[in-house]
Amino acid sequence: MSWDHEVDFVSIGSGLGGVTAAIHVAELGGSALILEKAPKLGGVCAYSGGEVFVCMNHLMQDSDAPDNESDARAYLDFLAGGYADKAMAGKLFELGPYVAKWVADRGVKWRIISDFPDYHYPHAPGTVAKGRYLEPELFEGAQLGEWQKKSYTTPHMPPGITHDELFAWGGLAAMPRWDFATMGGRIAKDIRGMGPAMMGWFLKAAFDRGVQAMVSTPATKLIHEDGKVVGVEAEREGQTIRIRARKGVLVACGGYDWNEEMARHFEGLPEWGSMTQPYLEGDNLVLGGEIGAALAGVPSYNLGMFFGYQVPGEKADGKPMWRASWEGGYPHAIWVNKEGKRFADESFYRNYLPRCHDWDGEAQEHPNYPPYLILDQNYRDKYAFCSFMPGVEAPEALLKKADTPAELAEKLGIDPEGLTATIERFNEFAHGDVDPDFGRGRYPWAACMVGDRSRANQNLGPLDKPPYYGVKLTAVGVGVNAVGLKTNLDAQVMHVRGRPIDGLYAAGNSAALLDIGAGYQSGLSNLRGMVWGWVAAKHAMGG
Repeated sequence: MSWDHEVDFVSIGSGLGGVTAAIHVAELGGSALILEKAPKLGGVCAYSGGEVFVCMNHLMQDSDAPDNESDARAYLDFLAGGYADKAMAGKLFELGPYVAKWVADRGVKWRIISDFPDYHYPHAPGTVAKGRYLEPELFEGAQLGEWQKKSYTTPHMPPGITHDELFAWGGLAAMPRWDFATMGGRIAKDIRGMGPAMMGWFLKAAFDRGVQAMVSTPATKLIHEDGKVVGVEAEREGQTIRIRARKGVLVACGGYDWNEEMARHFEGLPEWGSMTQPYLEGDNLVLGGEIGAALAGVPSYNLGMFFGYQVPGEKADGKPMWRASWEGGYPHAIWVNKEGKRFADESFYRNYLPRCHDWDGEAQEHPNYPPYLILDQNYRDKYAFCSFMPGVEAPEALLKKADTPAELAEKLGIDPEGLTATIERFNEFAHGDVDPDFGRGRYPWAACMVGDRSRANQNLGPLDKPPYYGVKLTAVGVGVNAVGLKTNLDAQVMHVRGRPIDGLYAAGNSAALLDIGAGYQSGLSNLRGMVWGWVAAKHAMGG
């Protein structure tokens, strides 16, 4: 076979898994090439908040409140819900702080997000109030040189700021009071925060070490000879190219968020949208499946995903863009089902997500899907809905409006009497600080993210000022899928016959979540991409 390019290692995908692997290969004296299907580098990681959840991380251990190993393990065990492979989970736990420090020593600049609690603090074993979240320092896009314009920023996170600044300004609910002058100045200079900053630091570290990259170059086939993956076939500028990988190929191209058939089959919901770039089409499962790769999965009902909507006319990479809805956790807003009834704590997505997956075996339907976001004029006077600030009307095609709850219910196609009764009951206690039905406001994480600090219960407020507003919500993924390629402790992809496939590795959202199980904590997806990419490179290079 003739080869158009030859390197030691090919990373399919330019998120944390692919880039970390490439950096490690270069550190071990090898040559690495990153293949990216999208027209820009950074992958889903660049769209994220840039949080990396690292128990026992080096910055926390050097602080005045170091982590405790038994507490950290207890919390991760709690999150896994009994569905994690113990050996995989153990290796992720042990290598997490090591790899975070390893990349820091190679130029990735971390900082602890101050006073940011674990999701389940203080209600689950082993949780802490702060210290386990790392995020990147701000990054100047110009440091990427020719790749500055070919690397992703994010349409989902506040641009050019850190989490500490976001929380100092009051969190998401306080958007009208953010320091837009500071944000605007940084945007003009392409100073990046959160996910774009994280991937900026990682890409710079890779390019500084001679790693090569190709964008708009989808991998279409793994070249498999004598039981070993020896290269990749890809499409570039309308031509098929063949790239030899002397040491190994890493599949780190994400999952199937934009493959509606796969998403519906594997995620267990009747419809699906995605906040990711529109290039995650299940290539990991197709590439691996063609050579006998095994799949594995965990329960889908409490992973990293949200519910959201599309703003008419908004697009990203040429496709209609989905946005996550956080508004249900603000005061003066609730979620209801088609009967007009509340069914969860709207401020804490770990609570409402599995309840949206509920199944009624007698009625043969999801009783709480789809959910509907309901708010009133109190809300619209104080808070932004999506990017529509107070005083700015949202289009009726997006946000329905009516003078009464019953009239709004008719417009949304839900039960008018049920919604009217629900709002009346909610208003009985929403002036206070306790939600007797679903305990809304119990979680410091929810208060930090979507609360209003001027209220006794930062997530609670009545809906008693007409008009009323509502929108039907849709499940939207963020790239964290229930099913992926099955891997072992060396990040090797496993064959359906139970043996590793020589020369083939997987990391990040391309690999099954056997290391974290059936629960989720923001930052774990980024952590596992980084760790298993590092592991794959080490094994492939014999390091």
